[in-house]
Amino acid sequence: MTAQYDVVVIGGGTAGLVTASGCARLGRKVALIEREVLGGDCLWTGCVPTKALVASAKLAHQMRHADAFGLEPVAPRITPKSVMDSMRAQRAAIAPHDDPAKFRALGIDVIIGRARLVAAGEVDVDGRRITAKDVVLATGSRTAVPPVDGLRDAGFLDHVSFLQQDDFPASLLILGGGAIGIEFAQVFARFGARVTVVEMADTILAKEDAEIVARLRELLEAEGIEIITGFAVKSVRSDGVKKFARIEHHDGPSRELAVDELFVASGRRGNTEDLGLEAAGVHVERSYVVVDKFLQTSVPRVWACGDVHGGLQFTHVAAYEAVKLVRNLLFPGKSAVDYTDIPWAIYTDPEAARAGMTEAEARARHGDGVRVFKTELHDVDRAVVDRASAGLLKIVCDAKGRILGAHALCTHASTVIEELVLARRNGMKVSDLAQRISPYPSLADGVQKAASLYYQDVANGWLGGVGRALARWSQ
Repeated sequence: MTAQYDVVVIGGGTAGLVTASGCARLGRKVALIEREVLGGDCLWTGCVPTKALVASAKLAHQMRHADAFGLEPVAPRITPKSVMDSMRAQRAAIAPHDDPAKFRALGIDVIIGRARLVAAGEVDVDGRRITAKDVVLATGSRTAVPPVDGLRDAGFLDHVSFLQQDDFPASLLILGGGAIGIEFAQVFARFGARVTVVEMADTILAKEDAEIVARLRELLEAEGIEIITGFAVKSVRSDGVKKFARIEHHDGPSRELAVDELFVASGRRGNTEDLGLEAAGVHVERSYVVVDKFLQTSVPRVWACGDVHGGLQFTHVAAYEAVKLVRNLLFPGKSAVDYTDIPWAIYTDPEAARAGMTEAEARARHGDGVRVFKTELHDVDRAVVDRASAGLLKIVCDAKGRILGAHALCTHASTVIEELVLARRNGMKVSDLAQRISPYPSLADGVQKAASLYYQDVANGWLGGVGRALARWSQ
């Protein structure tokens, strides 16, 4: 017998959970299909456990540098299993938010099994046939393993496999200088490993503002992390004890690195295999489902949200897309996704957060009219007393003071950036930020300091104009 639903959601990560619960709360009959366990990458192998490790690594670093606080520095005794057990305890504390019982209480039929599209509105789950008016693909993404000769034979870790073990390597080579690679580089280094990052591009964190990246790279290298850019890993071999990676510069020079472990963080790929997408007519490119601005796939009434379509791969973006998708599924007309004011952060210490354009992007679009206002953290009193004064706050504006982009390299940058996101989203100019009042002392005071430079810029321009006028008058 075929079960019938209004909506079938395939994938129980953030995108799937928000979509399913939103539809159920609005009175639709929903089936949520997950092949493993609800919570997805974010809960089990991504945001939650990795940030727990970031917190432990930060404390270890502070213990070594306690003299900055007037305390006696101490070398932390790091027991990998204890660290990992603590991480898992924090994950377990958060896991009830994604308990299947919570979603079943909303009337959702939670099904653990492997789903496969049979047709546009028909899904097979381990031999059980399900039909629905709408099908939502929310199966996420995973590590993309690069085609490096000998890599699979030598063996490697990624963030998923590392979180399942209780040992820390003494030395490792991280393939990839994106957010995952850089966050783990600092974590491993603070736990005592010798870390080398190899990135084939000429810079790490290629999507971020160049000034922020340069400053963060200096801080990471000061902690002993070796960062090699412009090189690609070409081959890997193992002698049973060490692993040897041959890296090659795009101009030709090569060298070999010897480490205890390899860690792959060189990209992602969509989880689109074995879903019957091709047979159902759902268009896939480079492992990702293709969607339009309304999150509709090439097949009517089949939708996709979250990492599986290859857009901005963040938990908060998946949740935002799911809310949009529920609206487009259940209400007349359609509302396009808009990523203009989406912020994100790199969870290093200090954090690096961004909203809107980088300085380079702004200059490419707006030319010489771009104005940049920034404050060094050593001029922000709260950062000084917190002994966290390495970094800066940066606001990128057009000639009229409209905020084009904002960047923060500081403690809790992921929170500090939110004020700038809200200002930008509501059309506030940098002059408006300059006039608002922040608690003292606070990191938010640094935003006001940077914004206040707008008036200095205006004054300099006015005085310069007066000077030029006087010079012409005196001739």
